[in-house]
Amino acid sequence: MHEIVVEIAGEEKKIPIKKRSIRVDSLLEKLSIYPETAVVVKGRELLCDDDRINAGEKVKIVVATSKG
Repeated sequence: MHEIVVEIAGEEKKIPIKKRSIRVDSLLEKLSIYPETAVVVKGRELLCDDDRINAGEKVKIVVATSKG
């Protein structure tokens, strides 16, 4: 099994993935995060829902919150 490293709210987590890569939208679904509320960044690049994250890579997920 492969894994990627995800940083959410300042904490790093290793997320197992079945294949060598995972789509951004699939990762967010796996983490129970609505795609409309999050931005996924790899290095200095913003990722789109259909971009792929390869095993061994690190991404940062920033979740927007509303205090409405």
